[in-house]
Amino acid sequence: MKRINWLLITLLLAACSKTDKQFIIEAERLVGEHADSALCILNKVEDATRLKGEWKARYWMAMAQAHIGTYQALSEDSLVLYAAEYYQDKDSAMLCKAHALASSYYWWRDSFVKAKDMMRLSVEESKRANDREGTISKLRSLARMESLEGNLDGLKRYTEEVVKLDGGDKNQAKLLNSLAIEYFYHGNYDAAIATMERIVAYRDTAADSIYIWNDVMRNYADMLVAMGQLDKGIQLQEYILDHYQHSTILEDNKIGALFSLSHAWLLKGDKQKARQYMDMVDEEKATDATRFCMIAHRMVLNYATTGRYDMTEIAEYANNKRDKREKSEAVAEAKEWSMHNLRDHELMLTVSRQRQLIFFLALTLALISIIFGLSVLAGKRKKLLAKQEEELELLNEQLKSLQNVRKETPVATAEHAAPTHITFTGSTSDTLSLDIANLVYIEAVGNYVKVYQLLDGKIKNDMLRATSKQMEEQLSAYPMMVRCHRAFIVNLEQVEQIISHTGTTQLVMKNCHDTIPVSRSNMAQIKAAIKDLL
Repeated sequence: MKRINWLLITLLLAACSKTDKQFIIEAERLVGEHADSALCILNKVEDATRLKGEWKARYWMAMAQAHIGTYQALSEDSLVLYAAEYYQDKDSAMLCKAHALASSYYWWRDSFVKAKDMMRLSVEESKRANDREGTISKLRSLARMESLEGNLDGLKRYTEEVVKLDGGDKNQAKLLNSLAIEYFYHGNYDAAIATMERIVAYRDTAADSIYIWNDVMRNYADMLVAMGQLDKGIQLQEYILDHYQHSTILEDNKIGALFSLSHAWLLKGDKQKARQYMDMVDEEKATDATRFCMIAHRMVLNYATTGRYDMTEIAEYANNKRDKREKSEAVAEAKEWSMHNLRDHELMLTVSRQRQLIFFLALTLALISIIFGLSVLAGKRKKLLAKQEEELELLNEQLKSLQNVRKETPVATAEHAAPTHITFTGSTSDTLSLDIANLVYIEAVGNYVKVYQLLDGKIKNDMLRATSKQMEEQLSAYPMMVRCHRAFIVNLEQVEQIISHTGTTQLVMKNCHDTIPVSRSNMAQIKAAIKDLL
């Protein structure tokens, strides 16, 4: 009978393990096109901590891919780093994917250098595997990273590498457009124009021809206008508008072209032409952001043609879109937008030199005040961080002293009068017994608690249906057991170091190096406990 029972238990465990693997396989199959469904399937894995080796790596890689596909942050997907380590020298294809996911994880954690390093490793794996499409895709990712950081040299290097691998400029409009814009922002106008010309050459034959007509061409025209080449910019915008009017796909995009033409003609000084194009704009079809800019531009145009500065329309629009804010705040914000647009066009409008002088003087004073204020705030913050570092260093020294004293010199306290073995009870008849010295920390998880203890040099965790409050009451006789967070109770003897990370205090635990958060309200309790026990 016992043999039959053991056989049934073994089969049950095997069935559970197989089910978890089936969940992971099914999620991997779906994650590419149905990331939300893949995420639901992965959440059916009851205890991911039971997974080992390959299945642990595959689970966390699928989880990271699902988070990417559902536009969720990857800042908590640190175990993709385990996958990268696991597949080292095992499976180059999986290693390549793991490095790419690790890059996304580091990017979400604002570790941009590590993110780029991981993506470069992924590129090298793709090259070794002769995976041309994979290499191009990852080089594009590197180029986007450089673009987001405003690194012109890096963006240029990776863009040209993609162009070389892909056989030319034809299908690289988005990357080349980013490169041209970066050239423009860095003041290299000749390179910006040359790059735009490379894209425009394939405007009718490229796979992303619609993107070129919809975004690149208008960006090019706007650049020309911003550079002061008004005639050339206006000519290109009129050419774009004519194309839109004869296209069934791009017909709705003529709103933006009309608006840009009105803006360019106003800069050129032809108010009549500017008014003519602006009157052709159907603002109801514009997006919220574009419509707001159009209303602001119309205000500037009215000011240029009539001398009247009427904020009624833009204030009403702002109030309708910001119904959660008070009317006075919305009007102030609308005024700020309108004044910003007015400053952009002020040099081209017929205004007195005296007014221009007053404006630039006021702007200079405002910038000086802002810079001074920011420098003062930066100095205060630096002092505050230095003070916090000193406090943490002192607290760590006190903690080490406390741990050494308790290890070397037994102290006759109420704690030593308490049993060295404790049995936890919870909301059910289940119990958990352990040596109090082996208790590392307790974590509240919903209606359960996870009790982490040190056994044979390894960390083991057990679940018990109970609340952290019940645990705290049962540990009241042990002053080394301190609540550091609403979800955590820690054993101060098991704390290796107290650190500060991204503005929050954390406890690094011995043997497992888990980091436990410390809430501000509980920090004083930890300090008091260390002080009282010394």
